[in-house]
Amino acid sequence: MKFMRIKPLTTIAAGLSLAMLLHAPAAMAQIKERNLKFGHFSTGESTYGQGAYKFAEIIKEKSDGKIKVTIYNSAQLGNEVQQVGATQGGLQDFFLISSSPLTSIVPHLQVLDFPGLLTSKKIAYALLDGSIGREMLKEFEKRKLVGLEYWENGFRQFTNNVRPINDINDFNGLKVRVIQNPIYLDMFQALGTHAVAMPFAELYTALETKVVDGQDNTIATDHMSKFYEVQKYLTITNHVFNPMMLVGSKKLWDGMSDEEREIIQSAATEAGKFQRELADSIEKQQILEMEKQGLKVNYFTDEQTERMKEKMSPVISKYSKQIGEDFVKKVYEEVGRISARD
Repeated sequence: MKFMRIKPLTTIAAGLSLAMLLHAPAAMAQIKERNLKFGHFSTGESTYGQGAYKFAEIIKEKSDGKIKVTIYNSAQLGNEVQQVGATQGGLQDFFLISSSPLTSIVPHLQVLDFPGLLTSKKIAYALLDGSIGREMLKEFEKRKLVGLEYWENGFRQFTNNVRPINDINDFNGLKVRVIQNPIYLDMFQALGTHAVAMPFAELYTALETKVVDGQDNTIATDHMSKFYEVQKYLTITNHVFNPMMLVGSKKLWDGMSDEEREIIQSAATEAGKFQRELADSIEKQQILEMEKQGLKVNYFTDEQTERMKEKMSPVISKYSKQIGEDFVKKVYEEVGRISARD
C-alpha cells in the first residue's frame, strides 16, 4: 500500500507566497499612471470636500500611487451644467452633486424628490444601497456617465425671514426660492407660496436683498452657506431626502482595466461610508451653531408632517405618471418592506 507524501506546511506557505508575489506585479501592470479631476460645489472643509479627499487618498493607496485624483472645490471647474457636460465629454473625471439636478439625465431619480417618501436616513440608505438604488445608478451609462455611489446630503428643511412655520398654513404668501426642477415649483405652489426657480449661486444675495423670503435646503448647506446671516427662522420639516451622487465619466471607465474599475468603485463606497458618518455626526452641532448665531429653530410635529404630505399628494400623482407608475409603485413597495422590517 502506497502512502501519499505530504509536503511540509512551510513548503506550501512558501509556494503560496511566491505565487502571490508573482501575481502582484501582473495585477499592478493593469493599473496605469493617471491624473484625474474631481469637481464639486462645496468647500474643502465641508463633509463633501472631506469625502472627496478620502476618495483620492484611498485610490492613491490602492493603486500604489499610480492613480492620482486632484480635488477641485467650490465650483472651480464650473457650474453644475458645465461640470456634467465636461464629465460626459471626458474632460473631467468625477463630479459630486445632489440628486435633484440630475433628474433630466436619469428621470427615475425624480422619485427621491417625492415629499414624505423617505422618513429616516436608515430607510433612505437601505433603499439606495439596494437593488433599486443600483438600478438607478446603472441608468447613467445611457448618458455617457457612470453612477458610482450615493453619499450623504440629508433631509431638506425650510428657512425664511418672515415668520416661524408652525403650521402648513404659515407657508401662504411667502416668496420662496426653489431649485430649478419643476417638481419643487409644484410642491411649494401647492403649499400656497410664490415659488421662484433660481440658481443656487444667486440665492444668498436674493435672501439678503429680500427678493425672496425663504428657501429649502439641507442643514449642511444652510450651515456652509451661512444662511443664518440672512434668515431668521429654520423649520425642521424633513420633507424630502436628497442624497449626494458621485458620478464618473464613462469615457474614462470604458478605458480602464477591471483592476482599475475595482479600485475606483471600492474607493467610492468606502469614502461614501466615511462621508455619510461624518455628515450625520455633525448635523446636530451645525443646528446648535446656527441657533447661537440667532436663527430661531422649531420642529414640525408628526401631524404637521402628515398634513404637508397630504397637501403635496397631487404633485406626487402628477410626477408618478411622468416617471412611470410601475417604477414608482415598486419604489413605494420596497420602502414599505424596509419600514416593516426595521
